Amino acid sequence: MIFEIDVSGQDLLEKNYSICVADKNNFVRGFKFNEKLIKVIKSRYGEGRYRYKKSKQGIALLKIRIYCIIIYYIFKDIKLKDKEVLLEICRDFEGHEEDIKSNLRYFLEKRLGLKLEIRFIKLSKESNADKYATLMRLDSKNKFPNYTKINLGDIEKFLKK
Repeated sequence: MIFEIDVSGQDLLEKNYSICVADKNNFVRGFKFNEKLIKVIKSRYGEGRYRYKKSKQGIALLKIRIYCIIIYYIFKDIKLKDKEVLLEICRDFEGHEEDIKSNLRYFLEKRLGLKLEIRFIKLSKESNADKYATLMRLDSKNKFPNYTKINLGDIEKFLKK
């Protein structure tokens, strides 16, 4: 199975940033960050509660880890029968492809038992992942029916020291 992954928003640690997983058959799942979640994550990161150092590199690694955690929960929610998966990931974290690969291999291969092939590409504006990531970000009333529910505890279990 082939899935595209894209994001919409300026920064992962900003309100309404969305992550979308979609295929070419109009299957769509995603997650949108809210202001409260972001505020708590930033605060706890600043307090040193997470395993990432307070530095430019540390915040980049924190964002990548959160990105991969969200993708993990989306795939956990999907409950795939076909375990062979090709991920076509938009290059939103340039220079961190190896970090993303290793995180996704841990989450999706080791924890969910998927067999992964990962490609980093430039998704077209017509791709479902690109379109729906933007629609999710702009969904001010959170009425989009395909959100995966993920709470702070779910995320933090993979961030704490």
